[in-house]
Formats: sequence, structure tokens, C-alpha cells
Amino acid sequence: MTEKAFNKITVSTGKRKPRRLRDNPSDYSLVKMANITFLFCIIFEVVGIMTIMFFGTVGAQMSIYFMTFLFSLFLWMKHKEDIGISVSVKELSLKKMLYLVTLTICGIPVAVILNALGSVMSGSGSESINEACLFPVIPALIIYALIPAVVEEFVFRGVILGLYSKVDVRAGILISSLFFALLHFNPGSVLYGFLFGVIFALVKLSTENILYTMIMHFIFNGVNVLLSYVNLESVPTVAVVIFIVAITTIFIILLFGLVKDFVQTSVNLPSMTNGKKYAMHRLITKEGYVTLAVCLTVMGMLLMM
Repeated sequence: MTEKAFNKITVSTGKRKPRRLRDNPSDYSLVKMANITFLFCIIFEVVGIMTIMFFGTVGAQMSIYFMTFLFSLFLWMKHKEDIGISVSVKELSLKKMLYLVTLTICGIPVAVILNALGSVMSGSGSESINEACLFPVIPALIIYALIPAVVEEFVFRGVILGLYSKVDVRAGILISSLFFALLHFNPGSVLYGFLFGVIFALVKLSTENILYTMIMHFIFNGVNVLLSYVNLESVPTVAVVIFIVAITTIFIILLFGLVKDFVQTSVNLPSMTNGKKYAMHRLITKEGYVTLAVCLTVMGMLLMM
């Protein structure tokens, strides 16, 4: 069907039928690049796990982040025009940063609840966070909070979301968050990983400054690391419940504010207004589906352990 005929159908029906991604080579190239990035993330994850016996848990984790960041950095340097990543300290707003940090901290109890729901299905959990207390505080924050925040934000909100946002912003938010969530494998981590993946994506798109999400991600990881040094068993259960309810309420209010802010600023994003419509399942290439299958297989194996 020619473009002219397609436009006639659009005018007559008032609706635009979903296109096939392959019909537009430029869009397909961007999405495929994003999916290949996710594929290599999982490859590096698997290879890194195999090095535990040689480098230990921390050494293997650092090797995974190093390989992932190196690959993503190479990809970004080669395709800067397609991958828009802005890291600007000068453009940071203190008021905005305080708002986002508060949102992040108030969201931690929600993450704990979601992680607990996942733990019902699987006994595998956050061993890496539990190991954090074996190190002095500063090295623990660097290993378990700072490095993961910088690398994961650069990869998922920088490269992957950056590529997807040139094609379909809404789908990019959901798909990049799904990729980010599945990278954690553990069911509990997948649940809150997707939630915070969406939050980080909204922040990155509305501010156009990935430094915001890197700081938010570091705060989230850092608070969890610091909590591993604290004995919370002596705190009365009633006090914990009241605290969680209050903090969760604040989190929901702030989250609504974030969504409202994104809606107001997203009208300036080209792929929100250029009229392109693809079915969601068409915005994942075969590389992405293969990687999703691998992630789900690993999760299935963890559930059976």
C-alpha cells in the first residue's frame, strides 16, 4: 500500500491503523539497536556470573558493570545523534532535586512491600544488599549504590529509552522499564524495578537531564545499603506500619505530581506528536524477544530453587 493510499484510509476512518515497524527502516534501526543493547546486558550478566569463582561476588558484579558500560558508551559515541544523553550539573534545579529525592525515599517502603510479595514466590532475594554490611560504609555505597546507579541509568534511561523515545515515547517508557526490571531476575526486584523504571523514565524525559535519575537511583540504592547496617527488629510493629502508611501516602501524592508534570512537558517531544503508531508487540525486535525469553527462563529456574 502506498503512503498516499494509507493517508486516504486515515482520513476516511479517522483512525490510524498500526504500522509494521519494518515499514520504516529508520525506526526499525533505532528499536533494534535498543534491543541489542538489552541483549548484551544479559550476555554480560551471564558471563559475569561465570566469573564469580575467579573474582568473587563483588569482582564479578564490577566486571558486569564495566563490560555493560563500555559497550553502551561505545554505542553512544558512535550514534550520538540518535541517542540524546544530557548530563548537566549546571541545569540541575535544587527545588526539583529535593522533590525527586523525597519521592525516591518515600517510594522505598513501596519497593519493600513489592519485594516481599515477590519473596512469597521465590526464596531468592537481595543477597548483594545483605553483603553490603560486610564492607565499610563508603566502599559499600560506591559498590552497591553509586556504580549501579550510574551504569544502569546510562544504559536504560540513556541509551535504550533515548533510542525508543525517537520512535514512540509511551512504548519506550514501558519497554525500557520492562527491560530494566527483568535485568534483576528476582521476582520481587522485577516488581519494584518496573515501577521505578517508569518513574525514572518520566523524570528523564521531562527534565532531559539524566543526572536527575542517576542521583535518584543512587539515593534509592544508598538508603537500602545503609539500612543493612541498622537493626530494625527492635522497632515496634505498630510504629513501622504507621510509618509505612504515612510515607506511602506521600509517595502517591508526589507521584501524581510527577505524572502531571510529565504530561505538561511531553507535548514538546516529537514522537508524541508525529502521528506514528505501532502496535506494542511490534516495538520489540527478535533480539529483544530472545533476551526476554532468557530472562524469563532464569526467573523460572529461581522460582524452582
